[in-house]
Amino acid sequence: MQTLQKRTKRLFLGLILGLSCLIGCSSETVNKDDFENIEKPIYMDDSYEINTDLLNVKTTTTDETSLYRVINNELVDVGKVNENIDLDMSDIIFSNCINIKDTDLYVNSDNLKLSDRWYEKRNNLIPYNQNLQTTSMYSLYDFKGNLLFNINSQDDYPIYVLGDDINRYGILFQNEILYIDSKDIINIYENNNSNELIAKEIPVLMYHFFYSQENGETRVDGNYVEVNEFNEHLLTIKDEGFITLTMQEVLLFMEERAKLPEKSVVITIDDGDPSVLKYAYPLIKEYKMNATMFLITATEDPVLNYDYIMMREDGIELQSHSWLMHTGGCPNQGHGGRLQCVDYETGVQDTKLSFDYVDGGFVYCYPFGDVNEHAKSIIKDGGAKLAFTTAYGKIKQGMDLLELPRIRVTGGNGISAFKKSIY
Repeated sequence: MQTLQKRTKRLFLGLILGLSCLIGCSSETVNKDDFENIEKPIYMDDSYEINTDLLNVKTTTTDETSLYRVINNELVDVGKVNENIDLDMSDIIFSNCINIKDTDLYVNSDNLKLSDRWYEKRNNLIPYNQNLQTTSMYSLYDFKGNLLFNINSQDDYPIYVLGDDINRYGILFQNEILYIDSKDIINIYENNNSNELIAKEIPVLMYHFFYSQENGETRVDGNYVEVNEFNEHLLTIKDEGFITLTMQEVLLFMEERAKLPEKSVVITIDDGDPSVLKYAYPLIKEYKMNATMFLITATEDPVLNYDYIMMREDGIELQSHSWLMHTGGCPNQGHGGRLQCVDYETGVQDTKLSFDYVDGGFVYCYPFGDVNEHAKSIIKDGGAKLAFTTAYGKIKQGMDLLELPRIRVTGGNGISAFKKSIY
């Protein structure tokens, strides 16, 4: 562990970030005269020691702690951040405080520790051409409704997510979507935030198994994709300018509450086969893409194992392929999938168990792709907000959220066929 003392840090840059409004403009505004009268450079107080291991890394707050902005060359308390909240820090220091990356807010370094997580905050949503203006005291929540920040200043934000049935609007903070309650909004006004082309329909790709010819393995059927072929798929997605979506982004798009880039695609992988960890995961991690794996959770370890936790941190989202419904039992109905005729209470409990296993899941993949109205009512009451079949097609707004199509990726079909599937 290193200690930084009596060191000029980022000089003029630190001051500029402190005065700017990267996440909104404080009600204690800084005018041109304030800016010109500030002494430069900024020096740290000799009495403070900053742990440099906390710079340019993901940290966690150890207590509820104050948020600061630099105004007129002084730290001004402008709110609170809750205990046990992950923050990405920059390397900009003012006094004993470290700047929260991509914002103009600072936190006391004494209230931070290195996080044991390493996930990258990613956002693919396009802002609406509207901004919101907050009250002088407002709160920020995550998508599950957990309180993260209380901020005491009047700020402006571009709107990324339109209000829902409980009137929460989504804004961008540290490259992730956080939410503001409508009671904390005093005005919404037009603003030219983006002219980017938006998606009208989105391909959801369906994979199952992977193998390596180099390791002497062979394709069993069309559901098996050779690892070099999968690498070519991901490289094509990248080179063609597509972005890969999270399921939260898909949900917001399908609810018509958010806009996505025209070149958007979703990667899904069914069943949780060990070949995903061995072959697909390293490539998804290398390309820094998002993907979703649907697990048959009753066949897994009693608790989520470290391999899955590691994959989740590196961009592979875990969702439900049922707890124990990936079996037969309903003859003469589709492929005979049990969910179509299981009793309601058993089905709902099965769905809830599977979502709990993946730590708050909300997306369901029907076993064998089998779905009927009985199955849809079960998973809806079990907590599903989106559900996918094996029917062919791209997803579009206005579709039944619990009966969405996908595009099966067939191993050995070649790159031309793959390109057609994403365009």
